[in-house]
Amino acid sequence: YEPFLSVLDIEVPVIAAMNGHAIGGGLGLALVCDLRVANREARYGANFVRLGLHPGMATTYLLPRLVGVPRAVELLLTGRLVDGAEAAAIGLAQHAVAPDDVLPKAQALAREIASAAPLAVKWTKRSIYEGVADEARRVARREAALQAKTTETGDFREGVAALLEK
Repeated sequence: YEPFLSVLDIEVPVIAAMNGHAIGGGLGLALVCDLRVANREARYGANFVRLGLHPGMATTYLLPRLVGVPRAVELLLTGRLVDGAEAAAIGLAQHAVAPDDVLPKAQALAREIASAAPLAVKWTKRSIYEGVADEARRVARREAALQAKTTETGDFREGVAALLEK
């Protein structure tokens, strides 16, 4: 997980231009970014439990902070996927746009941020996330241990088989 979690250490803002589906680990990568631009037609979610697998990538830590605890509980315990429009409506993404507009919108956000004072942006980001990176790593380590345990269960084997049969 450390390469993914190292995104939390990047001093400048990181924008996820999510033009395709981001499910499971892909969503986890998007969650460690500062801003997310979603393709309104793509699907997003953490379907770990549907595979008989414990969530990973600090998803249980980051998702509730973005969408609120009740909504995160629903998404994590059902494994339900949302489209980009719903992702933006619930706070999972800041914007949901047409597929051809994802990268241009992310670049426009980047230009807008880049037009601000660089040190103020960097220090503001650090202030916002102070403590989050360490806590996310602690949670990710706990998730990894539980995820490893779930891979040894019949539920996991059944979940993967069901996924492959679809």
